[in-house]
Amino acid sequence: MKAVILAAGEGARMGPFTASEPKVMIPVGNKPILEYAVEALVENGIHDLVLVVGYRKERIQSYFEDGGKFNARIEYATEGKQLGSLHALWEARSLLRGPFLALNGSNLVDAQAIADLLEGGEEPSILIAETEAPEKYGVVSLSGHSVERIVEKPRQPEGNLVNAGVYRLDAGALALAEGVLNEGHYDIPALVNALAAKARVRAVRTKGTWLPALYPWDLLKLNAHVLNRVGDLQSGTIEKDVTLRGHVVIGDGSRIRSGTYVLGPAIVGEGCEIGPNVVVYPSTSIGDNVKVQAFSVIENSILMDDVLVGPQSHIAHSVLGEGVRVASNLMASARRADAQIEGEWHAVDPIGALVGEDTEVRDGVVIEPGSVVGARCRIGPLSRVRGSLPNGTTVM
Repeated sequence: MKAVILAAGEGARMGPFTASEPKVMIPVGNKPILEYAVEALVENGIHDLVLVVGYRKERIQSYFEDGGKFNARIEYATEGKQLGSLHALWEARSLLRGPFLALNGSNLVDAQAIADLLEGGEEPSILIAETEAPEKYGVVSLSGHSVERIVEKPRQPEGNLVNAGVYRLDAGALALAEGVLNEGHYDIPALVNALAAKARVRAVRTKGTWLPALYPWDLLKLNAHVLNRVGDLQSGTIEKDVTLRGHVVIGDGSRIRSGTYVLGPAIVGEGCEIGPNVVVYPSTSIGDNVKVQAFSVIENSILMDDVLVGPQSHIAHSVLGEGVRVASNLMASARRADAQIEGEWHAVDPIGALVGEDTEVRDGVVIEPGSVVGARCRIGPLSRVRGSLPNGTTVM
């Protein structure tokens, strides 16, 4: 059996973190979200994969290549114009024969979720899950264990069971797809509705992991989840008087300097320099080639590759994109706050700062909770940032 992973979209609701990176390549636990889907499939014996790529496709192709290092065989299909998940699947049709799985590469799924779907039988099936916010997803109406209909983002949901974006389909589904597309419906739930009108589509509840990433703050939830599964692996150099508690991973070539305290679960990538006298609290991922300088505190945050955090900074419940440079004394604390993405306001509890790639933050800056700082911004010394800053903004 093959699996098709849909990875063509930009993910505009991820704000500053998709300026030059497709959503599926955003790291959680120091690995792209897409990599977890690949691992889950391979663990279930599905090694033949088709990745449908589009936006910044070279970032995906250069990372996964032919799939060999992931024990997979990967082919690529390109969606030139990103219209929707069914349109993306249609672009891969020439690479598909017989039954196949299709899944959204920007959701975090584990091997158990894939296994649940495979064990549900050979008929067309979808994975469903419970959520506290069904209005954000496709709500599934059931008759017994069969799908009656999927209603996308209803204002008044009739239940809390939603489509998890993982499907078992076959050639019969692809035969219907062209007609659905010609009617102007570009997403797979429309195909499922067409299938359900003709035959049984089984709904499979999962005991495994399904965590969607719609907005930047969702990355912190995904990150915390995957870090709960890390073991202990300390490479590099750990100086005297360093305290490591809980499950902590330290990558090759990294140096943890004297007086630093790391409370896991936490991960530090390769080639990093942490400390002296730094505190890293649980659910923190620090990427490769990161420097966190003296007397800084990092808690429940993601620091992507090549980030510099200057001394005496406090960063909580925050995401700092690749290449962010902080001079010193940054205050990015967390509390319940409103955050704006794509012109929409969302209440998030708790939330710190969301800072896009290659942004430079000078000395003594305060970034208010819920602020979204775009990519390649320049924040002058002693500034106070509140709200949303578009990419390339300069604050003096």
